[in-house]
Amino acid sequence: MRRTVRLIDARRPDRPYLAAALVRDFPAGSLAAVEAAWAAARARADAAAGPSGLEHGHWDWRNKVRAAQSGAYHLVAVEAEAEVQGLMAVDRRPRPARRKAADLLYVDYLETAPWNLKVFGAPWFVGVGTALLIDAVRLSLDGGLGGRVGLHSLGQAEPFYARCRMAAVGPDPGYHGLTYFEYTDGEAVGWLTALGELP
Repeated sequence: MRRTVRLIDARRPDRPYLAAALVRDFPAGSLAAVEAAWAAARARADAAAGPSGLEHGHWDWRNKVRAAQSGAYHLVAVEAEAEVQGLMAVDRRPRPARRKAADLLYVDYLETAPWNLKVFGAPWFVGVGTALLIDAVRLSLDGGLGGRVGLHSLGQAEPFYARCRMAAVGPDPGYHGLTYFEYTDGEAVGWLTALGELP
């Protein structure tokens, strides 16, 4: 499935909107090509991030190929200007929510292309991560899970999820101490409504 989403082209001073494609069921066989396109830029971003580097500087999407080919993940991509601008892997198996006696969809990985990170100054495109997270909520809605979504966030990404109105449940000692974030169904639908993004 493909649909059009809007990104902001931050390379231009007037920051116009740019039409991009959100691609569900992105082919797992293309992950190696994406990693090849991103690896050098990710390494430069890691160096530009200072002494602490990027927390996700070690990520490699080629490690997800087998799980994606087995059907364990929904792979979702955002494409613009013939390049993949962001990727997300969502576990197809519902998991128990932490804040409600119900199931949710779990986002295992979400990454924007390195040139869209602020460590270089101005990113090329703004809105890639938001477009991916919106689609995670829509996948949850489509799967009858009410829009409920959960994920563990690296520390550097926590402000992004907070801006997206996800509730921080707290550090998870069972998952490297990372902060766990979650949408209830009401929070997810409220966020989409505020963005004008309800299906």
